[in-house]
Amino acid sequence: MTQKRPRIGMMSSRTDGFLKVNHTYINAVWKAGGWCIPLGYTDNEEQLKAYAEMCDGFLFSGGVDVDPRYYGETIAFDNVEVDEVRDGFEMSMFPHALTSGKPIFGICRGIQIMNVCRGGTLYQHIDGHRQEDAGENRKQPLKLAKEGYLQQITGLDTIYVNTFHHQNVKEIAPGLVVEAVSEDGFIEALRDPNHRFFVGVQFHPEIYCGRDDDDHSLKLFEAFIEACR
Repeated sequence: MTQKRPRIGMMSSRTDGFLKVNHTYINAVWKAGGWCIPLGYTDNEEQLKAYAEMCDGFLFSGGVDVDPRYYGETIAFDNVEVDEVRDGFEMSMFPHALTSGKPIFGICRGIQIMNVCRGGTLYQHIDGHRQEDAGENRKQPLKLAKEGYLQQITGLDTIYVNTFHHQNVKEIAPGLVVEAVSEDGFIEALRDPNHRFFVGVQFHPEIYCGRDDDDHSLKLFEAFIEACR
């Protein structure tokens, strides 16, 4: 009998009122043994609670910027792009996901909203972290924390990742620890060591998950899915 796939509730982007779901997230979760279910936006508490009960884990995906007002600032750069409706949904969904005790995995915007929801802040803009070539090309080296979670599951001290962001974690939320940093000193991964699985990464591992040159992405997704069982 095939082992049941954990149901992963995914926070997605939207365009003109429609959910915008990148197939790379869905495929990466499937490769790792899970079943990705994009969650429709809502502010209905009953529906949010139902999401938290139905899902075995939660994936906060990439997308536009988190509105700086959620960490006590106003927009300071012309290239800061926000979506009030998405922010509202994810800010409402996050507490339900967190209190459920179920695994939470954040990618790009995902690590940022996880940090902000826990009381951290962001750099509204940084230069040099948005590559022009395809996401399969991984040129940015990250140093993994010694004896950290990512080092343990990958068996590596350094990983090479893609980079498609212009915002970054600034002040770390209480209870979180750094799992990886870039060569120029920016935080690229966070974790809550007291949570079953609470991991956020600034890069996009879903793009190259399971490729021949993948030495860490599939392992990360598999660790997430295993925690959801």
